[in-house]
Amino acid sequence: MRSVILGGGVSGCAVAAALRGTPLEREAVILEQSHHASSFDLGVLLNQTGLTALDIVAPEFNWRHSGRLIHSVVLRSSAGRTFSETPVDACVAMRGADFGRMLRDAAGGVAFLEGWSFAGLDRAADGTVVGARLADGGGIDGDAFFACDGSHSRARHLVFPESHLSDAVVEEIVGIADAPAVAARLGHSFHKFHDEEGGLAIELLPLNARAVACFLQFDPLRWTLVSRDPVALRAFAKERAAGWAPEVQEAIGCLDYARARLVQTRDLPPLDELSTANIALIGDAAHAALPFTSQSANDALADAALLNNLLHDVADREGVRAAFERYSEIRWPHHHRRFKEGRELCREFLAPVPKSGPRVPLVA
Repeated sequence: MRSVILGGGVSGCAVAAALRGTPLEREAVILEQSHHASSFDLGVLLNQTGLTALDIVAPEFNWRHSGRLIHSVVLRSSAGRTFSETPVDACVAMRGADFGRMLRDAAGGVAFLEGWSFAGLDRAADGTVVGARLADGGGIDGDAFFACDGSHSRARHLVFPESHLSDAVVEEIVGIADAPAVAARLGHSFHKFHDEEGGLAIELLPLNARAVACFLQFDPLRWTLVSRDPVALRAFAKERAAGWAPEVQEAIGCLDYARARLVQTRDLPPLDELSTANIALIGDAAHAALPFTSQSANDALADAALLNNLLHDVADREGVRAAFERYSEIRWPHHHRRFKEGRELCREFLAPVPKSGPRVPLVA
């Protein structure tokens, strides 16, 4: 049986790794529009959900020793005053490039077809997907299809045309700073600094002895960034961080703006189901949520780990259909809850910080 995986990011590679040991492994293909080498890098925070899923889909790697252990979340004011410090079950922070490389290795012998644009789906009269069309007119036939093409998923739009992302309510500059002194001061904690008037926060996540992931979240109705080029990003970030805690100013000053990215964060109102016939939505294609829960990668890994279990005994497309229906039933309530949590945290982010302090943004 052939599997066609649409998208070669975290979700796609996790699914490819999860197919190992199932009847769908032998002819698995990943269709990826971009080329693997990317100038963009970011930080990834793996919690117990993600690490447990990785134990299932990629047990050959010691993920818990592949990055920096994070033991607590520290919430602080813009000036550096501590609101709270909350212990968390040990999480692992990694550079996204390192994480992606390991996950791609875990995908094993799957065929990567890079630089090919997915243009559509060919379907039989009963709705079964029989092939993925390419922009050049070619195509790939298959028995099981996995939509792993992100929050702006073209595959999702084709199978659920009523689905629409929300408007952007928060924007975010994300990147990595080479700042060893800051990494040392942060220790093994994830620090989030808040403008007490609301609508502006900067997260610092130490990834190793030198690298610090930076996430500058802001309300675009209050602050307008007119250009995405590195010079404009740098000027905007330095202006927002002026007068903030020394760790913030130093990290923002060391950020590699040539490899940073401006993200318009948008979420996906819950769909009625996460699969139809023999195509399933995975990761952000299924459950794009606002970034305040910090769970995008972990949720995608959990999706893949569940599929590993459900697909072990499938023998034909009907078996795939039944497995995907069960996947949808199990994961839908979780995604609905994650959507609501993201919306609640967003409302709190946009409002002034209460006297009791902000809420810990990591939602299990």
